[in-house]
Amino acid sequence: MTIDDVQKQMSTDAVIIFRNNQFLGQDILKEENQILKLTGFSGSAGTLVITKKKAFLFVDGRYEIQAKKQTNSKNVTVIIESSEYNINTWLKENMSCASIAYNPWQISEARLQKMKRMLPKTEFVSQPQIITTKRATVFEQPLKYAGKKVVDKVKALKIQMKEDDCDAIFIGAADSVSWLLNLRSNALPETPIIRAMALVTKKGSVTIFADNLVLPKDFKIEIIPLAKIKSAFQDHGIKKIMLDFTTTSSTIVETCRTEGIKIINKVDLCASMKAEKNSVELKGMINAHIKDGVAMCRFLAWFEKNYQNKDEMDIVNKVLSFRKQQELFHSVSFRTIAGSGANAAIVHYQPTEKQCSKIKNNSVLLLDSGGQYQDGTTDITRTIAVGKPNKNMIEKFTLVLKAHIALSSQQFPENTSGPRLDAICRSIMWQYGLDYKHGTGHGVGCFLNVHEGPQSISMSGSNYPIKSNMVMSIEPGYYQENTFGIRIENLVYVAKSSAVGFLKFVPLTLVPIDFRLIDKYLLNEREIKWLNEYHRMVYKFIAPHLNKQECEWLQKACSPL
Repeated sequence: MTIDDVQKQMSTDAVIIFRNNQFLGQDILKEENQILKLTGFSGSAGTLVITKKKAFLFVDGRYEIQAKKQTNSKNVTVIIESSEYNINTWLKENMSCASIAYNPWQISEARLQKMKRMLPKTEFVSQPQIITTKRATVFEQPLKYAGKKVVDKVKALKIQMKEDDCDAIFIGAADSVSWLLNLRSNALPETPIIRAMALVTKKGSVTIFADNLVLPKDFKIEIIPLAKIKSAFQDHGIKKIMLDFTTTSSTIVETCRTEGIKIINKVDLCASMKAEKNSVELKGMINAHIKDGVAMCRFLAWFEKNYQNKDEMDIVNKVLSFRKQQELFHSVSFRTIAGSGANAAIVHYQPTEKQCSKIKNNSVLLLDSGGQYQDGTTDITRTIAVGKPNKNMIEKFTLVLKAHIALSSQQFPENTSGPRLDAICRSIMWQYGLDYKHGTGHGVGCFLNVHEGPQSISMSGSNYPIKSNMVMSIEPGYYQENTFGIRIENLVYVAKSSAVGFLKFVPLTLVPIDFRLIDKYLLNEREIKWLNEYHRMVYKFIAPHLNKQECEWLQKACSPL
């Protein structure tokens, strides 16, 4: 189907299409991506509005360059969203008295309500459709990696239901269901979640709502097709239900309303418990990062001597080969971003066999990659010197490093929100008249989503407080279009600081930061101390796992400034 086909079939003034299926906030398969099919845009976030004359693609700053390159400007206008101007602003300006069709399975109740508040005269026409998902095999996440029994997790939900005097909790987020039930699947190539929703009653019974899932043998939890959620509510006699408007599709909320079920809108309790890793999960994340650090250091030692005549896909495949050698490796945690030269300026550039570039000499390679290990999930970005990068590249890299260190070394009061921490990192860039059009950090799951809420570190992100045992990324960057791009990303976990009532970040990622791109005269004593201490830690944990040549490379890469 093309945009023209959609326009011919439209019975409303516009159609809004979201980049997801009914499992909101989760990744999707290529064949499920309606925006990709209609526009050619392959980014991981975006919303498409098709009017009778034109289509408008809304993306955030990460995809400003990519979206314009991948779409045809004759029939698609790309609009970059910001905190000041977004799709809701545009709809208010252009669709204030129009009719807009949407699929209520693909939009959260919170987002739909916000649109309706901004557009009180607009008619929103619900056209529900469950998007067919492939058959997937489910497997259990052993307790030795999960750290907490399902019965204990359900018990916490029962306590919450008793406090709020409700009959059940509906969980719309697939990663929350996966965590709650200690289940994973092969539904997606990089994210081992089960594509399911769940209902937990005050008696502790659990019902899974999903299509095309093959469950483990002797699995005792009932599974019901998504289309029969309404019947399940009726069968359980639910009169009062708790759910999260931000993670539950509007069609579920509408079902509750039509059934006369009273709704309590509360943040997904599983999401908050999942974000604060238990001791077993945190230990697993630490172990996963040691393994990932070994793989990355082996790659970097190889790359230094073998980058000539290689292309970006050679890099992608080589990194994967080193990760595959590690114990408990399951898959990559997202498609590897490997951008050489000008491609590095495209924030989420991902090469393919059909479209990739040779490694450009006297430039930088931006490599953003990660692994899914059964005991943890990793995500790391390193900007790597190739040949002799110029003075501008070195200066910008050093400024990004200063920003990274500023937040990584910052202690902060308990319950500080992400936007406040974002400003600490970004303010270093601002001092030099620089900025980056993406968030500073995101939560990370344990053998789950590489991007996990409810916490984030972003200017316009969630105000959810940062708490102990959360795993976060810290990843400032700089991008000069058509020239080069820089990003430095470590994962960290949140721990209590020595100061009472304060928290700090502890590095999880154990890979050297390229000293060939550092102008040490732009760093102060505190920043140099942090970098040297970080590299001592990298060497301590990674060196014992390397051969003699790799260890010699690591010793040089971790040498103090």
